[in-house]
Order: sequence, then structure tokens, then C-alpha cells
Amino acid sequence: MKAKKITRIISVILTALVILIACVPYTIAADNLKGVVTGITTYLNVRSGPSTTSTVIGKLYNNDSVTVLGSSGNFYKISYVSGGQTITGYASQDYIKVTSVSSGATDAEFEKYLDSQGFPESYKPALRALHELHPEWIFTVLDTGLDWNTVVKNQMVLGRNLVHSSSAESWKSMEKGAYNFTTGSYVGLDGNSWVAASEAIVKYYLDPRNFLTESTILMFENLSYNSSVQTESNVKTILSNSFMNGSYTTPDTKKSYTYSKTFMDAAKLSGVSPYHLAARALQEQGTNGTSLSFGTVSGYTGYFNFFNIQAYAANGLTAVQNGAKYASTTNSKYSLPWTNQYKAITGGSVWIGTGYIDKLQDTLYLQKFDVVDGGNGYYAHQYMTNVQAAESEAKIMKKAYPDKVFNSKLEFVIPVYKNMPDTACTKPASTASNNNLLDSITVGSYKLNPSFNRYTYSYSLTVPANISSVTLSAKANNSSAVISGIGKITLKEGANKITISCKSPSGLVRNYTVTITREKSTVTRGDATGDGKVNINDVLTIVRYINGLTSLNSTALSAADVTDDGKVNINDALTIVRYINGYITKL
Repeated sequence: MKAKKITRIISVILTALVILIACVPYTIAADNLKGVVTGITTYLNVRSGPSTTSTVIGKLYNNDSVTVLGSSGNFYKISYVSGGQTITGYASQDYIKVTSVSSGATDAEFEKYLDSQGFPESYKPALRALHELHPEWIFTVLDTGLDWNTVVKNQMVLGRNLVHSSSAESWKSMEKGAYNFTTGSYVGLDGNSWVAASEAIVKYYLDPRNFLTESTILMFENLSYNSSVQTESNVKTILSNSFMNGSYTTPDTKKSYTYSKTFMDAAKLSGVSPYHLAARALQEQGTNGTSLSFGTVSGYTGYFNFFNIQAYAANGLTAVQNGAKYASTTNSKYSLPWTNQYKAITGGSVWIGTGYIDKLQDTLYLQKFDVVDGGNGYYAHQYMTNVQAAESEAKIMKKAYPDKVFNSKLEFVIPVYKNMPDTACTKPASTASNNNLLDSITVGSYKLNPSFNRYTYSYSLTVPANISSVTLSAKANNSSAVISGIGKITLKEGANKITISCKSPSGLVRNYTVTITREKSTVTRGDATGDGKVNINDVLTIVRYINGLTSLNSTALSAADVTDDGKVNINDALTIVRYINGYITKL
């Protein structure tokens, strides 16, 4: 682990030195970026200045195109054409996706750097746009060496990624254990307010390409403490308009501190960015605080936990109770027990530093998605279960960075996976259910092997040789789901693999397969009567069939067609006569 960490540190230092020595100053103006409006439900206000209090001078709608002229705080300065006139103003970065730069804007040295880092082509347009706005930024590839589909599979382990219960139905999982079919409700996995996230929303938040924007890039920022750029005044900005704006008095020592100074002290002790620590506490406790930040958890009064460490529902206790219980334990390394705000913040910061930063999980993204092995394997060591947490915290941190800091030499460590989709995974937009599960599959009166279970997707059964078709039926759990692949199925001899597809109201398809094996015929050729012999009675039976005096089942017809022309006629009868009289030895 130490060798990996040292290698990582050396790599970062060398990268920075290469950029400082080899790259000439970048002077390209950010006046030719192209963008598109996205993610709004009604319209996007265009304002006269970079503030929500500035006058509204226009409106934009989803898919409208704009030119990005620059940025200020959380706003882009933009221009666009409306009614034949060019309008210049400001709009929120959260709803404008930079899509490309104009020809000639790409810096040759930066392109060489992207190639040397090994960034895939699908990453480059967004990185070029960010570089043009912030030429001092350093982008470092984190080559995980992991297969994309393997990572997705491991992120779908129940409880590893959650969404709020109020989220759109398409964001919620219907996988095993995530939904209670008896009550018709999603299973609460961290109290009743959080439920399992769907694969589609996990893919969206797992895909780094979706967050290479000004408003979310900070989820990839290196989170180590840097005293030369991180200041207490910026920490105050993060905490303003929250319960941590100002000072507090510790209940046990009766000492007074400001929250901003406390987070600066915590950064020095832990080696973790104070901006990250303040944003993390705000993310976990909310603007108004919780019983964990006020030390008022019933049964654990006087114990504080600002980072919700070990706060998860287990062993009959709620997440809050377990968080307070942990705060009451003893461990001098983390200043436990946390009997006041100062100890909880500084001790919790050391816990984050040793538990995550020192294990190579030194970005918000890596703390959400454990795709590095810092000595403890992959996937399971994840700070947050909320699938949106890294994005949310990145936006909080963005608001705290003054332009001078935000434009400074920040390093962003951006993961890359093997076999990624060609384009970034999209966010599920449907509000409809993902329920694409079946309640039953039936094939006539035959029994499936194994017995039906909605989470078992492959079945088999065998039918006699004389069964040339079956009727396959299925019932969806959701009445609005659409089923295909059922009905009358014609069977050939041997294995017949049938796929039943169930399409959810949100458009997701789940496939079930039924392999029906039709036994091969063991009928004796020429034995139209089915008595196991070939004699004159078979000839007479065929003649009667030809004249419409009797009927033959599929087995008898197959036996009677000794000429193999697909028909039963006089030629078959004559061939059998020749066989009976010894003129031919084989039918």
C-alpha cells in the first residue's frame, strides 16, 4: 500500500513539473465555447449580471444553443440569438452543458498532454472546454484498470447505492431485495427515506464524463490540505447561511470557537482540505443541523458526529443512533469520545484522512465509488451511499471558491475504465416505474425447471416428439408493462430457445428464456398403424388416409412419409409394398 501511495505522489509531482517546465503560458480567451441548455423543467432565466438578484433579460429552454463567453461564480456569461437579435447575459452553469470549442481554439501542447495522460477521445471535448476557461488546471488520468461492466455489477450490490424515496420511479431499483411485492413499496435501506438506486442512475453517476463541467468538476479535485490557497474566509463562505455560520460554546469545556477556525484546525491535523471538510459536514448535517450536530440524540445526549461516521441503520438501531453510539466510544487517535463540537469535527477529520485520503480515496468521486485499492480491496469502502452525494458536495464546494481560487492551479484526478460505452451514460428522465418483472410463465400444463421465480431468468422443459407446438403465457407484475415473445410457439426437434421480454413503463427491458426440448421421433419408418411392425396393414391404412376414410396423427404421418417428400400419398404405399415383398431392403 505504501509503495502504491508513494508511486501515486511521485506521479502527481512529476506531472506538475512537466506542465510547469514544458508548457508555455496559455492565452486563449474563453470566447468561443459552444453550449446547450439541458436539465430544466420549465425555462432558464438569462440575467443582466451573475446573480439571482440581477434583472431577467431573457429565457432559454432545453436544447437551446448558446455561446459561452466566460464565467463568474456559478454563472456563465453567454450570448445567443432570439428574435433576430443577439442577447448577452448570464445564466446558471448547472443548466448549460459545454459541448465543444470552435476550430483553432485547441492548444497543441494541451492536446499532447491529453494524449500522454491517456484520456479517451470521449473525455477530450469537455476537458478542452474546461482548459480554455481555466488554463491553470491540471487534469490527471486515474487508470483504474477495471472493466466498466464489472464495476457496474459491483455497484449494484444491494445497499451500496441509494436514492431518496421521493426520487423519480426510474431512479429506483427493482432488483432482488429492493422492492416489497406484498406491500407494493420500495424497501427502506437507511431508514424509510432511502431506497436502492436503479442501474441506469448508478451508471449515470459512475460515468466521469457526465461531470466534466465547471459546476461539478470539483468531485475530482485532489482533497489534500494546501495552506497556500485554502483560507478561513473561504470556509466561512461555505458555512454561511447554515447553522455553522458563527461560533459555538462547547457544552463540556465551556470554550468558544468559530466553526470556520475549527475546520481550519481540522485541516491542519488531518491533512484534508478544509473546504472539503466544511462541505462534507454541511452535506451530512444540512443547513439547519441535526440531532447529531447538536448532541441531542436520545440515549446519547452530549455526543456529536458532524460527518455521520458509522451512521447507518443496523442491529436494531437507526442510522442516527448508531452515529451517536460511535461518537460515545473511546479512541484517542480520533479524539473519541466526541463530547463537543470541536472534538467531533477535528477527530472526525482525522478519521476521514486516515480512513479515506490515506487509502488513495482522495477525491469525492473515489470516496463515493471505491475503484482504487488502497490496501483494502475494491467497491465496499465507500463513504456515502447516496448516489448523488459526490455531485452534491462538488456543487457546495464550487459556491465556496472565489474566482481567484477557482482559477488557480487545481489538480483533478479523473478515472478511466476499460470497455466504457462510446458516449456518456444518460440520466434516466422517465417518471414511470422500472418494474419489468414477471409474476408467472406457463407453457401449457408442463412444469418449468426450476419452478418460476421472478428473479430467475432461465428455464427449461421437455415435450414428447409428437408435440409440434405449445402455447406460452406470461403475466407481468406491473399491469402497464408490455410482454413480447409469448403465444403459440412452433417446435422443431431438439432444443427451442424462446425469449420472453418484459418492458417496464419506463422503457427498461428484462429478458427471460425458456428452452423447450422436443424429443426426437422414435417411430419406425413405414409403421403407419403404430403397432411396431411394417406390413400390409400399414399399406391399407395409408390408402384409407389417401381416400379420406381415416385420419393420421403427426407421428403416423411422419412414419408413413417413407419417400421423404413431405406428403403421404400412393407413392409411399407402393414403396412399402416393395419393401414387404423384398424388392428393397430399407425404407
